[in-house]
Amino acid sequence: MKLSRTAAPAFCVIGTGLASGAFFLLPHKANAAQEACPVAKLSGRYVFTGQGSPIGRQANLHAPFDFDGAGNFSARQTSPRVTHDFQRQDLRGTYTMGADCTGSLVMEVQRGGPAHWDVFVTSDGKKGRMIRTDDQMMSVRNFEQ
Repeated sequence: MKLSRTAAPAFCVIGTGLASGAFFLLPHKANAAQEACPVAKLSGRYVFTGQGSPIGRQANLHAPFDFDGAGNFSARQTSPRVTHDFQRQDLRGTYTMGADCTGSLVMEVQRGGPAHWDVFVTSDGKKGRMIRTDDQMMSVRNFEQ
């Protein structure tokens, strides 16, 4: 099939337009890097509230957590953990984040050893939820900056 002299340039213009449109619709590495969720997503002070305990006991927990944006945190928790009297505990630990704004957190200062948590953070890094993943423990915490 032979194209006319006017049809060939028209196909070139259409093809170039389609290729350009596809280029702008495809994700780019620069955009993907901006959409990632680095550990710096958690940075500053957050207020945590939640419920949790060993199975069979329930406690309401309240704590300010300070994240350094580099994978470390410290906190001061108030809870009726061992006795029914409210006690303050100093906590510290580390955290990691994945590209999808989920991660993990390990609290190093816990009675009975470290506590392991799955972390879910909003894309703006202002709110999130933690779920404890240790055996025989049931804890959920919400946090907000």
